[in-house]
Amino acid sequence: DHKKMGITARGAWESVKRHFRELGKDIQNETFTTIGVGDMSGDVFGNGMLLSKKILLTAAFNHVHIFIDPDPDPAKSFSERKRLFNRSRSNWMDYDTKIISKGGGVFDRSAKSISLTSQICRRFGFKKTKVTPNELIQMLLTAETELLWFGGIGSYVKASTQPHSEADDHSNDLVRVNANELRCSVIGEGANLGITQSGRIEFALNGGRINTDSV
Repeated sequence: DHKKMGITARGAWESVKRHFRELGKDIQNETFTTIGVGDMSGDVFGNGMLLSKKILLTAAFNHVHIFIDPDPDPAKSFSERKRLFNRSRSNWMDYDTKIISKGGGVFDRSAKSISLTSQICRRFGFKKTKVTPNELIQMLLTAETELLWFGGIGSYVKASTQPHSEADDHSNDLVRVNANELRCSVIGEGANLGITQSGRIEFALNGGRINTDSV
């Protein structure tokens, strides 16, 4: 039972803790911003997002929804993530909206467009106030955050020198971004092939911290 044992998530989290430790930050005792790929029902995303009570999960997305919490309360959001983790087949729509900070929400990826609140724009530095779901995902992947946590299925980052075909994941061609566009400090790659190997190298050469998903 991968979800019960959480081996992959815990292994990836050791990498994340080390990356931050080398940057002078103890993420088990200091808050840090996180953007994630996946949802709490998944074994890698779900387990990982419960491995520190100091996570500030500002945004996450899966294949159906986009979750945004511009100014999360670490204690309340941790408890809510734990509730969803323990709930069978939960998704972001099950998240208690009373816990989401002002201006945030859960958005459907099938929507024609999404209106961004002033709180969302301020949190991520967005200039646009109306975007398509695919645009929003690309904007979140390249937004400034301390941690980018890959827990869902799909290859979302490639090297700028690669065509999308080299990611071998046609379903995500419309949301994939280039590694040199990333503005996160650390990537936790718990999911399989969230980033191409050339993408990992490009991110690392630009100062990013990452270990391959096999670690």
